[in-house]
This record gives sequence, C-alpha cells and structure tokens, in this order.
Amino acid sequence: MEAWFISDIHLKTAEERNGKILLRFLRSLLAGNPRQVHLFMLGDIFDLWVGGHTYFAKKFEPLMQTLGDLRKAGARITFIEGNHDVHVEGYFQKHLGIEVFVEAQYYLIDGVRVRCEHGDLINLNDEKYLKYRSIIRNPYIKPLGNILPGKFWDHIGNKASKKSRERSGHYRVSNEGELISMIRKHTPVAYAEKPFDLIVSGHMHVFDDHTETINGHSVRSVNLGSWFEERVKVFCLKNGVGEWVYLPSEEDL
Repeated sequence: MEAWFISDIHLKTAEERNGKILLRFLRSLLAGNPRQVHLFMLGDIFDLWVGGHTYFAKKFEPLMQTLGDLRKAGARITFIEGNHDVHVEGYFQKHLGIEVFVEAQYYLIDGVRVRCEHGDLINLNDEKYLKYRSIIRNPYIKPLGNILPGKFWDHIGNKASKKSRERSGHYRVSNEGELISMIRKHTPVAYAEKPFDLIVSGHMHVFDDHTETINGHSVRSVNLGSWFEERVKVFCLKNGVGEWVYLPSEEDL
C-alpha cells in the first residue's frame, strides 16, 4: 500500500506551476498501481472552492478528470476540507466518489495507526480564525455555498484569500519556531483523544517532522508545510515506512 499526503497547494488555476506539478503527480499514480494507492488531500488544495459548483470543477478540469480516472482505476481518495475549500462534498463525493470529511479521521495503513487532519484546530488561541470557522461550518451557511453562483464566491474569495495569504505569510516567517511548537504541543493532546502512531496535518505552512514518546509509545508528527517553496515535496507512507518525496518541476524534466 502507498499512502500519499498533500495539502496547502492553494491552487488558483490548473495552469500555474503547482497545478502542473500536481497533475503530473496524479498521472504518475495513475500510471503505477492505482489499486494500491490511498491519496489523502488534507485541505486547502485550492485557494478557493465553495460548495458543489461545476464552476470550480470547470476551472480545474484537467485535475478533476485525472482524479476521476484515479478513482475509476481503483485508488482510494480522501479529502479533508481546509478553510479555503469548504462544503465540497457536493462535487467531490457525488461526482468523483471521493470521501469528504471536515474533522480528523483515523486509518490503519499497513499496521500504522494514522490520524489525518487539516490542522486548523492546532492553534486554539486564534480566536478570529475559530470564529470564522464556526461561521463557515454553520449548517445554515452551507446551502448558500450551492445557491450563490460560483463566480460570486470566486470574486469574494480572491480578495479575502489575498489578504489572508499576505498576513499569514508574514506571520509564518516571523514566528516559524512558535508554529512548530504549536504543532508539537498538539500531538499529545490529539493522542489523548485516541492513540495513533503517526499524525499528519497541514494548515500551518511549516514543514515539521518530529518523533516523540507518549506513554511509552513512539509517535511521529508530520506537518506537510505548503507548496509555496522552491521545491515541492509530499509525504508518503509505503509498506509502513514514511518518507518525504520531492516532485519534479518542469525545469527538472
């Protein structure tokens, strides 16, 4: 079994650098042994996707086609929503057969107990974000994602995400050590909810790979960082062993 973990790509178009890297990566999984693949998409894959609109599906058509082909070929795909891609089950689950969740999920992969989450609940002191999260996750808000046109959400989201990205990017550079500390403090808290061997998260835009002992058990914590770096890497759990894999850009081909 090959479990692949990706998050925080923040795609605006399928044609941009990271869109092309992602498409090549998906096609490489398709060209291998898809029946042995479990792809985890841990949120903020897109800079904006709201509801089940075909507007967004058309915007990222090559990627949607390849994801659909992967599912048909036997791959399992799990999408845990982020804060930039919300209420997406109307398209991903209904049209592509991809399982969609909001909160943390647990899996047993080749004997390794894995907890997967987007990671937006790692920092419980971020009151502004928690308030925002409670609004977008409100069941009364969800229908608006499908009622209002995709173009409307795209326009609103582009403005909001630009401001958010500028603010969070500056904060990350200035507070990387603090963010890593938050990620690592979250591990024993999450472990207390339900034990695991590996926890994989995103959201924080900081790569971190840390192993610690909790109640006598070795526990590994991985944060996937983001695809804003010069070289893109993803995390792979294969035959029970986890490792980082760099994805080639056009310059590498």
